[in-house]
Amino acid sequence: MELKKIHGDKRGYIYLVENLLENGKEFTFLEVKKGAARGGCLHENDEYFVVIKGKIKYIHGNKEEIISQGESKTIPAEEAHAFIGIEDSIVSEWGITSEEKGMDKKDSEMRKMIDEINEKI
Repeated sequence: MELKKIHGDKRGYIYLVENLLENGKEFTFLEVKKGAARGGCLHENDEYFVVIKGKIKYIHGNKEEIISQGESKTIPAEEAHAFIGIEDSIVSEWGITSEEKGMDKKDSEMRKMIDEINEKI
């Protein structure tokens, strides 16, 4: 098992833990800085997340929820989703493979919103 930093920018870092879950499913840690947004994609299979630290706004489909440290949710298949940091936060996400992640579909409206949020940080 190895923890690898796979991305970093002004929103924070993304770490991938390889060889932790069966069938090649990814387990990632996303750093979401206060005021930053991540996401806008949708997958063919359910995905799961838990807020390890902090508080985020979780946007999925046409809904918004505030999710705090220790709370978890299922991200339904084919539902666009995003995380916005209300506080500096760490979110763990799992349930799809790297191959599936590479075939992410993007929701253009949600991506536009995310880009507008991130332009302000």
